[in-house]
Amino acid sequence: MNQKAFRASVTLASSMVLAGGLALGTGVSAQAEDEPPPQAGELVEVGSNGDCTFPAPWGGRFLCKSSVWYKLPNRHNQVFVIGTNNRVYSRWSSPGGGMSSWTELPKKNGFCYHPGQRSMDVAWVGGNKWNFAVTCLAKNSSRWYNERYANGNWSGWRTSKY
Repeated sequence: MNQKAFRASVTLASSMVLAGGLALGTGVSAQAEDEPPPQAGELVEVGSNGDCTFPAPWGGRFLCKSSVWYKLPNRHNQVFVIGTNNRVYSRWSSPGGGMSSWTELPKKNGFCYHPGQRSMDVAWVGGNKWNFAVTCLAKNSSRWYNERYANGNWSGWRTSKY
């Protein structure tokens, strides 16, 4: 199985777990990608301790091998990373061509570890493509979820959707 097919299978499985085990029709998988969009350029390692950054305009400083990209329904990009403090941060391109600031996702239990081991992922929740969950691995390797609702609010970190 090639990497793209494997990734789609993993994302579909994550989506089914997030949806309480129910497949909600076609198009359940997220458009998460390990590689940044072309305008983000290549990851740049910025220290011997495993910190990375993206070239301008994305920037940031985060744990290498912890980034995941999501193509939003409006065709703009959003990235999620594990910061050097083990918190999850996000940044997105805006409709006018600008960039948001790096924003920390709600903190409650939001520490993420194990970069490079699918530590970060994105899965859709239901049929609305604005409603998705960011997942990450906690220190004990348990999977945590933070769901973004269609209205832009976040659920906060928890070990299961329900």
